[in-house]
Amino acid sequence: MSAKQLGDLKPLFIEWLKDEIDACGPRQEKMAMVYFRARESLKRFDQPITETAKVLKVKGIGNSIKNKLASKLAQYCQDNNIPLEDAAAPSHVVGISVTRVRTATQEKDDQSPKRKKRKYVPRKRSGAYAILLGALELGCPSRGLTKEEIIDAAAKYCDVSFVSNPLTREFYSAWTAIKVLIDHDLMLEQGRPRRYIVTEAGEQMAETLKHADSVIFPEDCPYQRRQQAPESTAEDHTELSASLSELVRQEHLPQNHSGMCFSFEPPSSAPSDYLDPGQKSANVASSPHRLRPPIGPSIDIVKARWNGTSYELWKPGSYDIELYIDHREVRAKSERDFFVNALLTRGVTVEGKALALGDMVWVARHRDSRSTCVLNFMLERKRLDDLAMSIRDNRFMEQKNRLKKTGCKHIFYLVEETSGTNVAGMEGAIKTSIWMTYVYSGFHVKRTRNADDTVEWLHDMTCTVQRYYCSKSLLVLRPREIANQEDYGSLLSAFRLQFERNNTSLECCHAFDCYQEVLGKTGLMTVKELYIRTLMLNRGVSLEKALAIQSKFPTLRSLMTAFRNCKSEEDGRRMLYLALLDQPASRRVGKALAATLWDTFGRR
Repeated sequence: MSAKQLGDLKPLFIEWLKDEIDACGPRQEKMAMVYFRARESLKRFDQPITETAKVLKVKGIGNSIKNKLASKLAQYCQDNNIPLEDAAAPSHVVGISVTRVRTATQEKDDQSPKRKKRKYVPRKRSGAYAILLGALELGCPSRGLTKEEIIDAAAKYCDVSFVSNPLTREFYSAWTAIKVLIDHDLMLEQGRPRRYIVTEAGEQMAETLKHADSVIFPEDCPYQRRQQAPESTAEDHTELSASLSELVRQEHLPQNHSGMCFSFEPPSSAPSDYLDPGQKSANVASSPHRLRPPIGPSIDIVKARWNGTSYELWKPGSYDIELYIDHREVRAKSERDFFVNALLTRGVTVEGKALALGDMVWVARHRDSRSTCVLNFMLERKRLDDLAMSIRDNRFMEQKNRLKKTGCKHIFYLVEETSGTNVAGMEGAIKTSIWMTYVYSGFHVKRTRNADDTVEWLHDMTCTVQRYYCSKSLLVLRPREIANQEDYGSLLSAFRLQFERNNTSLECCHAFDCYQEVLGKTGLMTVKELYIRTLMLNRGVSLEKALAIQSKFPTLRSLMTAFRNCKSEEDGRRMLYLALLDQPASRRVGKALAATLWDTFGRR
């Protein structure tokens, strides 16, 4: 029997990759993650693997892993007296002679010197150069880094902006270099929201760039802390399952442990799902999760895991409240930074951001780690004319539904009643929409006279939010995988049910990077949501009408098939009108709109 006669080599390769994962030590977490991702991708690969070279088609497997698998296959064949054909043989395996029939042309080609492939080295001050140095400055944690974290640290090492600007025809930014780093196995991308992990080769490259250009990192950065305490880093300690009672029990710790970051040692038995924080009989010494401070300087964050989701506990006073304003919120074209500048003069910590959802959101920024989380206060701002337009073109309902998905407890809908605004004929619709927003959606509605009045209210509201959180602990969720936008809210609800019951001094919230990536208009959208949004791109199709069409024709394909089955163009123009005649008035499609949808989806 030959190597090819073994058939599908996939089971063997999966088993050998598992052995490689098990062989990785505690300081080789990144390498273990590389093997784990390769193994999972190989499991999902639907084609048989009949030769070693074919594994290069599997996502996450490069030449390094291929050569390792080829070596193991050669050893396996040698141990079992199986002839190894050259199709499966690794190029570097010694002791296996392979006879080939060469033509004269091949002999001539082989005599010409082969050009050695040059190793990829990022150009100085380029996007890839900056990303590697920024990740190294942040300590290259095995949990990975978010796009925001990397950009904040990397911007100073790059001559190109990390933000694209289509208005000036700058369609690409320095961040596009992340794809080059991933292709060269210097970084890995995983999870949703996306996190970026520096591979062992990437860290070596970053160290080389740092020493070659004599780059000096700040004294208090994670890289410097890791150099001082290499055996235990504050950012990279183990996360283990824990209930809230173990977290809040920190108050029993000795005073000289303040300012430390505590991790939980593995329990001898399964951890309890929940213990009442009021139980006085439990203490640190008797808990199955004994707390131990790490060696060296660290930051004041407790990290743990519940129900498969990582989270952090921020104590009161360890974070500051800031206001993020969407940079598209302007007073006028000539005053694009009006709100940011006006609030800065009033002493409010404010920053302009490209928010995925909402016009303004209050966040908490940890004083040591500088990471941010989204608080339970956010705002949607509308001028009266903009509100009228959003009602007319169906954006109003769609925006409210997206805001509900956040799970935010306090959503404000602010309406600026600017004088001179022309809303003729829309007065009744505006009043109805405002009442529906307050009564049915449960949002807080605030009406202001103009932009200056809005600034004063935002200043007062920020002070209120600061007082609200002055004595609260924050439980910040850091999920590794969120399938869709519904999971964002349901995960937050599950944590609130578990941790906030009978505890008014703690609030659960998502990390800001998770909020940004998951809740974008096109972020993690399901096929159903994309179908509904496609329908709503047609003028006159409201959310109710789109849902009614979707209930009759579940997919876009079924709708187009129904149009194709119409015997005549006249039947096609009337099909949706007749199909939804039994629906309530707000969900019916008129004859004119039905004809428009025929022109969009049915006309050949």
